[in-house]
Amino acid sequence: MKKAISILTLAVLMLGITACSSGSDDDVMTRTFETEMLSNSVNISQNTSEKVTSGVMSIKWDITNSKMTISYPVQVSNDRNVTLALTDVDLNADNTLNCYTFTAANGGNGITDVTGYYDPQVGALQVNFVANGTHRVYNSAMLRYPYMTCKVTPLDGSSPAVESSSASMAITIDPSDMSARMAMGGFSLTQASGAIPQMTFYGLHAEATATGYKVTYNGDQHSTDGTYILNKFNAEVTNGGRTISGTFEINGNKYEGTFAGTEFAK
Repeated sequence: MKKAISILTLAVLMLGITACSSGSDDDVMTRTFETEMLSNSVNISQNTSEKVTSGVMSIKWDITNSKMTISYPVQVSNDRNVTLALTDVDLNADNTLNCYTFTAANGGNGITDVTGYYDPQVGALQVNFVANGTHRVYNSAMLRYPYMTCKVTPLDGSSPAVESSSASMAITIDPSDMSARMAMGGFSLTQASGAIPQMTFYGLHAEATATGYKVTYNGDQHSTDGTYILNKFNAEVTNGGRTISGTFEINGNKYEGTFAGTEFAK
């Protein structure tokens, strides 16, 4: 399974995660942890995003028996809160997606149609459900895309375009003001240059949609290490957060890039 961007030095972008492991007298190995989730609540009847929040999801992973217990309170509208509650839901290995998947018809009071995806190697986690029959709620630990292709073209025609199938990207969004951080790497600007391990930018803007987010930037934003300049960025996050595609221009509009990727293997 490909793991790139180191994975974008996730400690820089992760909103927060703690974990511990234990083994019981019955030799059942478990891992308990908390992770901050980004939640997009979509009004089903209007097909529009109504509320974007973040919150802490508590998880117990029974590794021995391949089961997961989850508790997650989330605000789905200005006047309504629900709590996702799953106990010992079965985890199923999906060789196509390279992750575990799980489903549940019910996930607590008013919660139905639960679907989840979990890749423990990079911590990718998405859990989606319907709340009270009125809102579809998409919840992601972070918008990360370790399976991504990228094509970079020098706009002055000085060298041929270069394509990479090992690019990666990760995005975090602050629901309080919908500001976003973005890191990307694993691709080259020219055929003669090596792959960029990582470039990280602050100051992007996100807008929630019925299927994910739009993330944009237009200006002159230096990367955190001062090496690169982001001039334009346009990304469409779809499929509840599992897929991304878009374009960017960097270094004084000298290079134009196009990218497309997925959070899980497909």
